[in-house]
Amino acid sequence: MFPFTYTFEREIINDKTSENVIYTAREILREKKIKNILYGPGFVSFNEGFLKERSNWDYLSLINDGKFTYNEKSKVLTYKVKLWKFNLFALAFLIITLIYFEGLFGKLLPLFGLIANHLFCYFGSQGLIKEITHEINYLS
Repeated sequence: MFPFTYTFEREIINDKTSENVIYTAREILREKKIKNILYGPGFVSFNEGFLKERSNWDYLSLINDGKFTYNEKSKVLTYKVKLWKFNLFALAFLIITLIYFEGLFGKLLPLFGLIANHLFCYFGSQGLIKEITHEINYLS
């Protein structure tokens, strides 16, 4: 769970320019209704802000900061994501549950909640880069 930062790397098997890869990543983020997308040569990043600024209720809107970078020489797309907000909300849930519930239920529910939250964040982020690389490698 700590330090709430994950880095995923995927190889691009086709000969794609940096512009093609970044454009595809940006378009998939737009399809997921992410509003705060910043892009430039070799990177796409997004930041959704706090709850009142959320563009949707997709799990991506709970990510603090995500950034895609593409190295054209090694043909590797890298996705670095910071998930501290999502895990902070889960930690608050843990503390509230521990305070108000006693016994086995009060101890196991928050623990399973934190584990489920961690797995949800990790595999959701891994699925996003997998979706983008599939689009780049096989559909475009």
